[in-house]
Amino acid sequence: MKRPLKSLAAMALASALLAAGTLSAASQETLRLRMNGDINTMDPIATTNFTIRNAAYLMYDTLFAMDSNYEAQPQMAEGYTLSDDGLTYTITLRDGLKFHDGSPVTAADAVASLKRWGAADGLGKTLFSKLDSISAADDKTVVLQMKEPWGQVIPAIGKISSNVPVIMPASMAANDPSDPVTTPIGSGPYRLVPEEWVPGSIAVFEKFVDYVPRPEPASMAAGGKVAHFDRVELVYIPDTATAIDALIGGEIDWIEEVPADMLAFFDGVDSARPIAARQSGNSMQLVVNHLNPPFDNPKIRQALQWALEQKPFLQAAYGNATERYLECAAVFFCDTPFASDANTEAVLTRDLAKAKALLEEGGYDGTPVLLMHVTDIPAHDAYYSVLKPMLEEAGFVVEEQITDWATVATRRASREPVADGGWNLFFTGWGFVDQSNPMTNVYVAGACDEGWFGWACSQELQDLRKRFADEADPAVKKQLAERMQVLTHDLVSYVPLGQSFPSQGLADNLEGFIESPVPFFWNVQRTR
Repeated sequence: MKRPLKSLAAMALASALLAAGTLSAASQETLRLRMNGDINTMDPIATTNFTIRNAAYLMYDTLFAMDSNYEAQPQMAEGYTLSDDGLTYTITLRDGLKFHDGSPVTAADAVASLKRWGAADGLGKTLFSKLDSISAADDKTVVLQMKEPWGQVIPAIGKISSNVPVIMPASMAANDPSDPVTTPIGSGPYRLVPEEWVPGSIAVFEKFVDYVPRPEPASMAAGGKVAHFDRVELVYIPDTATAIDALIGGEIDWIEEVPADMLAFFDGVDSARPIAARQSGNSMQLVVNHLNPPFDNPKIRQALQWALEQKPFLQAAYGNATERYLECAAVFFCDTPFASDANTEAVLTRDLAKAKALLEEGGYDGTPVLLMHVTDIPAHDAYYSVLKPMLEEAGFVVEEQITDWATVATRRASREPVADGGWNLFFTGWGFVDQSNPMTNVYVAGACDEGWFGWACSQELQDLRKRFADEADPAVKKQLAERMQVLTHDLVSYVPLGQSFPSQGLADNLEGFIESPVPFFWNVQRTR
């Protein structure tokens, strides 16, 4: 029996669909998607928010892109050449590239875009530290002149996840990376319709008729990006049960995450189904702000580790669906080349006596810990519900604020005191492709004020990462990665709370959905 829609969520759904122009089931020409969170910006350089990354792939394109073998392939680039001394990369743009305002994509746009990305992204910063220069030799030719040979140049500018090195007009790329562009223009298969974009309700994209797909078959982020729909609508539906009702009823076509306790909603349904998104596996992380009390004190951060353990969080989010999660404290994911169990005891074992002793040693004075409790992502909601009592049992004073993911994704950039809009802790979930590579794992950067949110600081981690980037011997790289893990857990830049493998909801009349750690919507088409 179909459940009645919850009143407030139903109103939100109706508002979003009215903004799209109809309350009827999605047509052959329109693809409707419900992502984890609101679309409040369309600048994937100004944020690492996966919701924004996923939406941005509709409208932006990249010079190179990662295929299903996790190898970077030419995308906007026709190809490249490398000089015999390994120092000069000459990248040629392919013909027919246009921005959504009709202007041609030039090498100058690509250079400006890469510079902006390189100022924001961890791997981009490493690349630019090894660059002597980057320039546009002519309208179709980008030249990267290296200070020394480095084999990660093309993989870096072909990375699949945040921050994605998207290409935008040079005028937009002139924005400081922390300043989101307000008039986003891309060159991808769909273009944003700004007059129909209502943050908190809906973001609308239209097929870009001048987009020229590559001739190769689609392969993850690489290959031909064929747009089969006239419109794509990202509908913000905060309540997940309402979103599932909308999917089953044909009002939307896809849900980014279906909680384990709602998989049964699809029993006996022939209009939609849940699909296991194994490649979208995340390591759920509790990010720690090293700037604000009480976690500016290393003893208090260590107390946080001993106060928690993974299983209660995983069970709260996924119940008895044990195939959907894995207890794991490996900084670079379990079952990967750099997986390790080094220095994981404090992460995997809860010891309240040790937690309380460390709070006393650290002189904890009862400073409240702010929890920004996200309710519009089911797994996050479950995790925060477990976190509060665990912290309180260990002796922390907790202040909880109910909020949504878009608000947290914005607030986490603040370095201000908590009372002035700052923060202490938040949950996030970096995926396999980001975490398994020491060059893209944000928690091993140790980059201080230049680092990712939390601003963990370690000169030794910075040095290890540089050595890793230059090292060719796999055995030595593994040793360096293990040392990074030891230091990261000592530093407590975050607390890993297990790996998860979510389910997505998909309409049964769609085909061509690409298996990937990032959801893509080119090549998807309706069969009936």
